Amino acid sequence: MAIDSLEAIQAGSTTQWIRIRGTDASNPVLLLIQQGPGLPMINEARRFEHLLGLEQAFTVVYWDQRGCGRSLRKRQDRAGISLEHMAGDTVSLLDLLRDRFGAKAYVAGFSFGATLAAYAAAQRPDLVATLIATGMDIDGAAAGTGAYDFALAAARQRGNRRATRQLEAIGPPPHLDSKQFATRVRWATNFGGVTTSQTYATLVRGLLASLVRSPDYSAGDVIRTVRGITATQTALLPELATMDLAATLPRLDVPVVMVQGRLDQVAPGAAAQRYASALKAPSKQLVWFENSAHTPHLEEPGKFRDLLIGVRASQLAST
Repeated sequence: MAIDSLEAIQAGSTTQWIRIRGTDASNPVLLLIQQGPGLPMINEARRFEHLLGLEQAFTVVYWDQRGCGRSLRKRQDRAGISLEHMAGDTVSLLDLLRDRFGAKAYVAGFSFGATLAAYAAAQRPDLVATLIATGMDIDGAAAGTGAYDFALAAARQRGNRRATRQLEAIGPPPHLDSKQFATRVRWATNFGGVTTSQTYATLVRGLLASLVRSPDYSAGDVIRTVRGITATQTALLPELATMDLAATLPRLDVPVVMVQGRLDQVAPGAAAQRYASALKAPSKQLVWFENSAHTPHLEEPGKFRDLLIGVRASQLAST
């Protein structure tokens, strides 16, 4: 790597951490914003390089957001966990990247990270070359109801008494505490609604393994990261439950590429279709990944990489 640095930055009132990696410093910047809420990103550098190889075409920025991963080093780092503050952090980071590299950044956000990216792009379109929104959280009420109904129907169809009992116990959404949310996500995941080839247990084991193996996290960082996931979810769930991007972000003054898994049961395809149709933007595109659920970038990595390379080529051709 021509660039491979782990750095602390100031965003809002907190110190946060990024890892910047790339084979050629002249490549455009690509900021990756992790799904969640509460999940770290720097630990994914090795897996993303192996699956996607984005460092060959971009200068890739992996970011642990406020309250997540390495950016959660003391209790006060949990302060200000809100969509407003985290979107502001995103703007601060994009501003820093433009000052350093001299150009707008491509921004690829995943799930909740795509929502953050959209709010940041709305505030500062001059900082974003293209927004690539993957499995974006668009309609909180529809997402909660869809995921719950899917999980409960699958549990009953399969005769899974434990899943049926737990899902009936929490009742329909909104699920505003982390235990209810975790129950819904666990069973939606186990029935293939998040990543088609993974269960909740394998995803959790994969997260822990990536943290432990990463040279960027101490044992204390790993413990704080796991605890921080629940704290971040608890802070954000009320906002996410009522979120409606069609109402709050009807216009984005940047090119938008929406990536949607056809099998996604936690960010409904119908909501993505409605938003893509209604959104006002200089250019917009909705790309379906037919064999993916909520994580197309991990389930069909070759197609996702080709999409990003194509976005970069189109942008360069138009300038």
